Amino acid sequence: MALWLDCRRTPPEAVARSRAEAAQTVRDLLLPVVEGAPADGLTANGTVVAGPVHGPAALRRLMRGLLSQASAAPAPGPEDRPVAVAVEYSVPAVDALVNAGLDRIGGCEAKAMRFRAGVAGAHLLYDMLRRDLSSPAWARAVARGVPAPYLLWSTTPGAGPDRGAEYAEQCLFPGTAVALSPDALRTFVERGAVTGPTALDLVEARRVVGILDWFGIRLDTLVGAQAPTTR
Repeated sequence: MALWLDCRRTPPEAVARSRAEAAQTVRDLLLPVVEGAPADGLTANGTVVAGPVHGPAALRRLMRGLLSQASAAPAPGPEDRPVAVAVEYSVPAVDALVNAGLDRIGGCEAKAMRFRAGVAGAHLLYDMLRRDLSSPAWARAVARGVPAPYLLWSTTPGAGPDRGAEYAEQCLFPGTAVALSPDALRTFVERGAVTGPTALDLVEARRVVGILDWFGIRLDTLVGAQAPTTR
């Protein structure tokens, strides 16, 4: 997995300093949003950021669209530089949407489920993407030189340095990227407690989904205010 620096909400004048501090750790940079400038959804390394998605249903739709584009496009030539696509899943945004529903329900049982949905959804999406990419259609696209999309776990907005670092520790899956704000990245590195990849826990993720279903909150079809599918 790779660590990214999320500077979308960082003042442009502070980006250079933040990136210099993290030069040995960071693999890519989500650029600051400049007022009045169009947001093209490209990272500093030219990766396209698609999404964000908030659940399995949105990921299915996005993957179908990406596969359709990949199938319709001509095969990359030897001099072409394939464009990688990172599918963003905002862990704190999913938690915020579900927490709001739980708060409306009220009660101790609902309160106990706060801040569980985001990580559960990440585990489900990682398993889903692995299965999608093992399909014959995606295998043919990759064989033609189309880069396989991968998941980008973003930890802002709505998460401070400590919670952002906690989100990262629970989403360190191979082949994915975690985007942290400068403060959260600093906290993550200072902890120094990571010993390996995160273990995929579908049993716990499905248990969380089942309890949320009982409350009438469907993680599979969760939607919220979001940017266009491909920015």
